[in-house]
Formats: sequence, C-alpha cells, structure tokens
Amino acid sequence: MVALVLLAVSVVAAVVLSRHYHLSNGAALVGLVGGVTGLTGLWLTWAAYKADREEAAAGELDLAGVADQLAIAVRRLWEDEAALRRLNDPYPLPVRWDPADSSLVDDWASLVRLATSGAGWPTPPPPGTWATGPGGLAGSDAELAGLLDRVPTGRLVVLGEPGSGKTMLMVRLVLDLLAPGRRAPGGPIPALVALASWNPYQQGLYDWLERRLVAVHRGLAVSAPGGTGASRARALLDAGLILAILDGLDEMPDPVRGAAIARINDDLRPGQRLVLSSRTADYQQAISPTGGPEVRLTGAAGIELLPLEATAVAGYLRGSAGGPAGAARWDPLLTAWPPPVAQALVAPLMASLARTIYNLRPGEPPLAAGRSPVELLDPTRFPTSTAVGEHLFDAFIPAAYRRSDPAQHRRWKPADAERWLSYLARHLDHTLGGALDLSWWQLSLSLSAFRLQQTRELLRASIIFGLGLGVGLPVGLAYGSNAGLAWGLTSGLGSASIIVPPRRGYLEPRQGVRSGGLIGRLTNSLMPEIAILLVAILMIPLLLFGGRGIWIYVVVGVQLFSWLLVGGFSTSPADLTQAVNPTLVLRQDREAFISLTLRVQFLAGFMGVLIGNLAGGPVIGLVAGLMMGVGSGMLNIPWGDFMLARTWLTIRGRLPWRLMAFLGDAHRRGVLRQVGAAYQFRHIELQHRLAGRQPPGTP
Repeated sequence: MVALVLLAVSVVAAVVLSRHYHLSNGAALVGLVGGVTGLTGLWLTWAAYKADREEAAAGELDLAGVADQLAIAVRRLWEDEAALRRLNDPYPLPVRWDPADSSLVDDWASLVRLATSGAGWPTPPPPGTWATGPGGLAGSDAELAGLLDRVPTGRLVVLGEPGSGKTMLMVRLVLDLLAPGRRAPGGPIPALVALASWNPYQQGLYDWLERRLVAVHRGLAVSAPGGTGASRARALLDAGLILAILDGLDEMPDPVRGAAIARINDDLRPGQRLVLSSRTADYQQAISPTGGPEVRLTGAAGIELLPLEATAVAGYLRGSAGGPAGAARWDPLLTAWPPPVAQALVAPLMASLARTIYNLRPGEPPLAAGRSPVELLDPTRFPTSTAVGEHLFDAFIPAAYRRSDPAQHRRWKPADAERWLSYLARHLDHTLGGALDLSWWQLSLSLSAFRLQQTRELLRASIIFGLGLGVGLPVGLAYGSNAGLAWGLTSGLGSASIIVPPRRGYLEPRQGVRSGGLIGRLTNSLMPEIAILLVAILMIPLLLFGGRGIWIYVVVGVQLFSWLLVGGFSTSPADLTQAVNPTLVLRQDREAFISLTLRVQFLAGFMGVLIGNLAGGPVIGLVAGLMMGVGSGMLNIPWGDFMLARTWLTIRGRLPWRLMAFLGDAHRRGVLRQVGAAYQFRHIELQHRLAGRQPPGTP
C-alpha cells in the first residue's frame, strides 16, 4: 500500500515539477521514471529489509534446535557424497581392523583412570559398557560407531596404509552416527574435517573447527541464543555437541604433525570425544620423531585397518559388474590371481578404481579392445603391485569420462578432462605447496605475480583517477578547471596510496550472505536510513537547477534502478539444513561484485555528475563513477580475479571456459569430492599422480 502511495506521489511530483519549470514531455517522462524507480524502489527495499529482520527474530532456535537442524544438513551432505562414491553399490567394502600396536597409543589402564577420575569428566556409564582391554576393539564394517562407546574416553586413532579405506570409513562413521534411532534429539553431531587446512602454530583447535564449520554451514555464523555474542558454531563446540572426526593427519606437512597432536592435547576439553585418522608410518613418525620429544594423543585408543580378504574383493568386483556376463569377465584374473594384482587389489582404493575401470555402467559405450581385467595378467606390464596401482590411476580418468552427462550440452572429452585435471593437480601441488582444497578463489594464484600485479595497478590507477576527479572538480569551480583537475589528481594519488594499498595473495569470498532477489536488500554498508537521506538529496538538484538537474536525476534514477534490480544482500540466517557448495559461493560472490560495483558507481557517479553538470561536463562524472565502481569490485571481491584468471587460462588451453560446470561434473563422476565451498581430488595419490605428468596435447 505504501509503495502504491509513493508511486502516485512520484507521478504527481514529476508532472507538477515539469509544468513549473516548463520542461519538455521527454524530460518529464525521464523525471517520472526516476521518481518511480527511486522512492518506490527504496520503500520496497526497506520493507524487504524489515521482513528479513522479523523473519530472523521469529526463526530463532535454541542450541538443541540448532544441533538438530545441523544434523539434517550433515547427514544429507555425506549421503550425497556416499552416493557419488557408490559406497553402497552393491555394498560397502568389508573393511576390518585390529587393535593398534601398544607403542602408538596410551595403555588401557590410563584410559580407564582418566575416564573415571579425570577432573571435569562425566559420570562413567554402567559397568560392562566399556571393553575390558584393547583386544575388545577388533571389528569390521558398521561396528565403528558402537566402538566409540566401548572406549572409556571416546577418543580413537584410526590407522592404516595408503588406500586402506580410512576416509570412506570416516564417512560411514558419520552416516552411522546420524542414522535414525541412534542419535538422540539435541545430541552431538559428527563433523568430518580434513586436517590439511590446519596450522596448529597459528590457530587453536576450537578456533579452527569453528571456521571450518562456518565455511560449510553458513547458518552457524549467526550469533548463538543467549546473548553471549558467540557464533552458533562456537556455542556447539563449547557445549560438547560436536564430535570432531579429524581426517588425514598424514596430509599435513611433516614438521606440523607432532605439533598438531600436542595442540589437540592442550585444547581438548574434559570428556570431549574425538576420532583422528592417519597413515600408520606417518603417525609413528609424528609421535616418535627422530631426535625429538615423544608425544601421544592423550586418552586415545587405536585401531589399524587390515588389507581386504581376497575372497571379499572377488565377490565385490563380481557383484558390481551388473550381471552374469559382466561378472564372468573377471573369472580369468580372479582365478589366476597373480601376486602383484592381489597385493594391489586388497587395498579398498585400488579395488574401487578397478571396479570403475573394468565394470560398465548404463549409458557407457562398449569397452575398447584390450580394456578388460585380463590385461592385468600380463607380467611384463605389471611385474609389481606398484605398477598395477600406477596403471589403475592412469586408466581411471578415461574410464570416469566414458559416460555422457545428461546435464551437459556436450560431452567432456577424456583427453581434455585429463589435461585440465592435471593442470589443477599441478596448481595444488606446486603453486599452493601441496594443498588439498581446490578453491575457485585461489585460481588467480596460478597466474604469474607480475601479471596479477599489473592488473591490480591498473585498477588502482582507475580509482586514483576517480578520486582525483571527485576532489579536483570542486576546486576547479573556484580556481579554474585545469588547475583544479591537476590538484585533484595529485591529492587523489596520495590518498589512494593509503586507502587502497597494494594487495598480495588472494581474497576470500564473501561469507554469510544470501541474495535478496529482484528487489535489492540492503547490507550493513548502506543502511536504509542513509539510503532515504540520499534519495532526499537527489531531489535537490532537480529543484535547484531545473532542466540541468534532469541530467542528474536521469543518471541517478537509472543507477538506483539497476542497483535494485540486481539485488543487494541480507545478513539474515542461512538455512541450517543446507550446506554450501562451490557454485553457490561463486554465485553469491558474483552478485556481491555486481552489487558493490553498482553502488560505488551510483554514489561516485552522482557526485561526479552533480559537479560535472555545474562545470559543464556531466559525462566526466559518469566515467569517474564507472571506473571507481569496477575498480572497487576488483579490489575487494575475488570474483574479479577469478574471471581474469579463468579467461587467461582458457585462452592458454589450461582450463575449460565453463570451469565450474566441469568441476561439478568431475564431482558427479567421482573424480573429485566436495568439501564445503571447495573440491578435493578423491585421493591424495590421484592428485600427486596427475600432477607428476604432462598429459599429451598440453599447449
């Protein structure tokens, strides 16, 4: 109703003013458009902002409710990931484990003593709940979720050889802990987090976990109930409602691993349960470094994963072949079962790769001649298990891209996909120093520092020019345009060197925002009260300068309409039941870039047009506003750097133009896995293998 009243007032005001100042019909029409898009659009923006605030207040959850909402999101996230990895197709590989060597963990008596008499620990459960000793930890498959309850402290180290299935076992643990009937309402939520992103010298355990949780579940960034000012993520951690499952200690740099264990010991609160996974040899080196002090994960028991049994692997490969004809293709290999092949395929990772390579799925073309399990019988090509593993890694990418993706307008060619993935693997291994997270906002780091610095200096120059015009033209009104412009550019150069210092590295994407839709929603950087004041100021030039003021109002009206149409952002809570993904974060960052560019252009352009109109050149103000808008977006939001990097790398043939579509498709094919807003290769060994070779056809 208010919007309609403002619309009518705008129309009447435009007509009255046009007659009073004897404006032409065209000028009156321009004024009418400006009034409609100005006052009416502003009111709708203000109403949307208020609705957001009311919605946020009405949707406030207590901490137990937050935990329950988060449990839904976590379960949905890992169910999707398990489906893409075909964890239950035809069934999970039967992973088995034995107790870890006693030299790697605390003795059992110490665990019992800590859990029963430790300061601040909860009351022990009824007798018979805990295992009587390490021997009671042996098990397999879905028993890991129940195993935590049998460890007195609830702290467990999961060890194994490369490719032994540690990560997928952790995924299964998360799903089993969240299965219907197991988790009580308001109970703890398992959070699977890769340790590779943690620097224990710079961040405490809970600070890092808070950041990782918020990166995946944006709704956890909102202030927790109770008025403490802490985020929901921190409140859950403080309340002991997060069971941290820390995956991949071996993927941290060598010198950091021991420090990470020591930092966990220092930060872990009494009664806090924990699961940590690592390769056995790397864990041994971390806790007993040569020439350094020893360290143990305090209060932790341990298990070590065992190789698969040959009969289990054979049944798994035949069972996933799609039918009797497909299963029969495995018979010659599984009957002969040469030692190099047997030693390779008893690792779950290798068995999974072999299934993808040699078992056809619906929609895949017939296998090429020779692409059969029988080829593994060649002792010349495969004299060792290492040779078998290298072959499986090399054959995996072409096999993953046999099937067309209905979501794509064209099929990605296997040779192109392999070339692009190899470049991304080298980007992680060499440019980022062995990082795991493939983040679109870090892609600009693959450009040379010189080229990136050139681009940023050009942007700095555009902002300097805009500032110079903004300062110089008012001076020019009193002392002459030429002298004023020269003085303005000089002062702008000095001020810009302070306001916009050179930036190194990369920008992080905008966090905790969501699109406002067709009607823009205001951010904290431009509150509604300030916007109302600006619109009131916009009316002054029209009243004071008559026909010349129409220029100002036309430009401002179009700018404001564009800003409203693109949409602002709201800081209202995100849906806790939904986890972020790379495409969503990129889209939000792109919208933030456009929104910021238009706002700066709107404000700087208005001032420039106002001053330029008085000095006889309103176009100068438009140019200044445009340059400052684009420059501000490029220097503050990573989407601009991403577009520059993607364009350059596409021209060079390093990456596809539709990069995010390609990465999403690689995730669906099981080549990549998704971790919040980033992707990772499905296994670190696959990343290293791709990074270590130059595929044919690379420009």
